[in-house]
Amino acid sequence: MTLGIAVLGTGRIVESGYVPAFKGVPDARLIATLSRDQARGDAFAAKMGIPKAYADLGALLADPAVDAVIVATPDATHEEQVIAAAKAGKHILCEKPMTTTLASSKPMADAVKKSGVTFAMGYDNRFNAGLQHIKAMIDGGELGAVRYAHAHLTTAVSDPNSWRAEGGQSKFWAMSASGTHVVDIFRWFFGDPAEVTGAMAAPVYGVSKDEIAVMIMNYPGRLMASLTVGAVLPAGNRIEVHGDKGTVTGEKVFGRTNPEAAMTHNGKAFKIAQTDPFVHELRDFVEAIRDKRQPLAGLDDGVRNLDLMDKAFEGTLFTKV
Repeated sequence: MTLGIAVLGTGRIVESGYVPAFKGVPDARLIATLSRDQARGDAFAAKMGIPKAYADLGALLADPAVDAVIVATPDATHEEQVIAAAKAGKHILCEKPMTTTLASSKPMADAVKKSGVTFAMGYDNRFNAGLQHIKAMIDGGELGAVRYAHAHLTTAVSDPNSWRAEGGQSKFWAMSASGTHVVDIFRWFFGDPAEVTGAMAAPVYGVSKDEIAVMIMNYPGRLMASLTVGAVLPAGNRIEVHGDKGTVTGEKVFGRTNPEAAMTHNGKAFKIAQTDPFVHELRDFVEAIRDKRQPLAGLDDGVRNLDLMDKAFEGTLFTKV
């Protein structure tokens, strides 16, 4: 069975992430793209070797050759597009975060559940070889009981005029671009926290969203996990997990294949064979549809991630003294 898949969006993540991934998944065929502008869509399709370009979502979803869609548009458009795709009976791989708020995720979840289509969240870092190795170490008891974890991650895109930084297309900036990935990884590693808190700052451009964000996920009596993400900081890509039997660290392990990725276990360096997480994410999506199983990251992960981010940043960590 070869699935016909359409990608909604023509941005950087589509061009450099999803389109190349199809070469590594023979059971999936990229047959269409969606752009708000037909001319831009036609140009993108010609450039990337995609057979069709649509400017109308309804027309794309009516195409019988389309079995599934990848939603890779700005966050605020996900709700309408996911609901429409679910009603049309198309399987869905949705980029992170699932939408802008917990409230807007509920109609999406209802539509997906009612339709019975497969829904995968685009948390590609679950398919990162280094992070998968850390999870295997945790699950295998090599670190003992984990007491603390921390991640520092910055986005490569720091344009204050981008759709994440300005306007209503995204609720967050740094958290939407990077933080949501770390929240998902910590949930994957440790389960859901009992408490969350966070703080945000915009010290460079003074925009209304988070240029820098800190979030703490607390598992009382067990462990604490913290993350720092930024859209205006120097390059940063690090994770560390500390257990009562030792520590594992990863440098430059988040994101796509990086030949500079480096890991240590109790101070001793070791190498992990790097693979393209987008290929593995797309393959998992296709196999989940074929095998009628849940993908590695699914609907509940998307909803719960939004819930935690909403709760963490409802108030502020800072109190005047």
